[in-house]
Amino acid sequence: MSTVSSAGSRRVSTSATAAAATPPTVKKGSKGPTVTTLQKKLAAAGFNPGPVDGIFGPKTHAAVLSFQKAKGLVQDGIVGPKTWGALNKTGGARPPAQQPGTKGSAETFVQKALAQRGDRYVFGAETKMSDKNPSKWDCSELVEWAAHQAGVKVPDGTMNQLPYFKQKGTTISVDEALRTRGALLYRPGHVAISLGDGRTIEARGSAYGVNIFSAHNRGWTAGALIPGLKYG
Repeated sequence: MSTVSSAGSRRVSTSATAAAATPPTVKKGSKGPTVTTLQKKLAAAGFNPGPVDGIFGPKTHAAVLSFQKAKGLVQDGIVGPKTWGALNKTGGARPPAQQPGTKGSAETFVQKALAQRGDRYVFGAETKMSDKNPSKWDCSELVEWAAHQAGVKVPDGTMNQLPYFKQKGTTISVDEALRTRGALLYRPGHVAISLGDGRTIEARGSAYGVNIFSAHNRGWTAGALIPGLKYG
């Protein structure tokens, strides 16, 4: 009996610990530090919650709904255990091995690209790498500039980038790139940055500009990691 009682105690303790590790459920109208944490996690995942002010208002609610849709969760705008769990996993899969000579962070690379949301797409746009906030892009220029801001050099032009990554041995499968935050997705004449959760940040075209898009069914033919960036 004592053995059963001891095991039962351990089960209760483990369950209590797991429950304590999950933040409280929050929803529209909630306020406080838990909402602040939620807003930071949404922003880091590329879902704009509005000001990080600890107030679960309309913008945060809309960001939660978009996140739940992207993750295949029930779209109720309520952040409970399943949504918290998905938020904590956002960041993509760790690549099988880090490249030597790491200089920068893949997350910095992603955040620099995300900060350009809403900018114009201009085919053949050329940007000074020293410019901290350019306003027009094409797809490869966004990758080159964001990588430069993260401390690494990437060739200009999709026709030059993919051969460069093949030469460096950092090409990966499309499926792996879709799961890896900061990986690159290529199709003929175009490149996008994977957010690791089935979405991209990219300079897609004059009708779209720079924004976040679904990565599914887009005809990707190759994926790649950027040498010198730390993933995961």
